[in-house]
Amino acid sequence: MILLGEKNTLTALRHTSVGMFLGDAYGNDVLLPNKFVPENLREGDSMEVFVYTDSEDRIVATTQQPALMVNQFGYLQVKALSNFGAFLDWGLDKDLLVPFREQPEPLKVGQWTAVYLRLDLDTERLVGSCKVNRFLEPEPIGFQEGQEVKAFVYERSDLG
Repeated sequence: MILLGEKNTLTALRHTSVGMFLGDAYGNDVLLPNKFVPENLREGDSMEVFVYTDSEDRIVATTQQPALMVNQFGYLQVKALSNFGAFLDWGLDKDLLVPFREQPEPLKVGQWTAVYLRLDLDTERLVGSCKVNRFLEPEPIGFQEGQEVKAFVYERSDLG
């Protein structure tokens, strides 16, 4: 199964005028556009690619490395604003949309923001959400005094 928003190891199936089709063991395939096809890639070769939807909502593969995979948190910079929301730079040609409804406060160009990458099940598109609280799950705390921990700071409050 080809997973949207994740890295997939796929097999080169056939080359066309627009790129190489890559496939999985279940008969699913996805286009790797020509600009991402390595010169030495041959039919039958395997390669790791990231799969997402392009600007025309087609599922495509890329060799570009995104800053986030689906269901991950990160910090991204706002590149542009539109009538739909804010577009964040996440390392791909197509910027990541954070719709207005997913912004607790309006974002500004140049601003860095905490974001969660999710798959919108209604549209089957990858979208960002700055309402990160909705995606946090409580975990048992088993820390020892003096133990180093990793933290993801996403908001300031009166408490800290």
